[in-house]
Amino acid sequence: MNRITLTLALFSVLVVAGCKKKDDAAAGGGSAKTTETAATDKPVADKAPTDKPAATTDTPAAGGGPVKTNPKDLFAEFSDPKADGMKLIDKYHDGATFSGKVSVKGAEESGKPILWIDIDGKNHMTLDYTDVAQAKAVKDGDVVTVTCKIGGASGTMMMVIDCAAAN
Repeated sequence: MNRITLTLALFSVLVVAGCKKKDDAAAGGGSAKTTETAATDKPVADKAPTDKPAATTDTPAAGGGPVKTNPKDLFAEFSDPKADGMKLIDKYHDGATFSGKVSVKGAEESGKPILWIDIDGKNHMTLDYTDVAQAKAVKDGDVVTVTCKIGGASGTMMMVIDCAAAN
């Protein structure tokens, strides 16, 4: 129950952040593109962002699918205070595939293991497998490759949900 509550809270933060940006643009907090268009009366093509996030992930194929990345880059994208929540939701709609070394941190009352991936000694990611048997098969120190949906990130923690072993 606690994981569901945390997931919903983190998702709400991302949605509110994304909606806030849309509201700001609609209220006159226009972008540089709008200013340039008004000054020249000619449409200006979107410019590439100059401050790229630290993450270096592959975008999904044209047909969609999970983004191939790694835990450090994934965490960096979702913990970046300048990140556009709506763009992240769109980008990771089909989840992310990554590998990481797992620490087993105990078990829930149901017996389902609590699995973490250490990001950098300070930050960590929790893995929530859909298949409890798969989760129980993971041992402390194992390196796993999984495909997961993104629950969100807050502070030093990121949660990925609906994880399954990647093919």
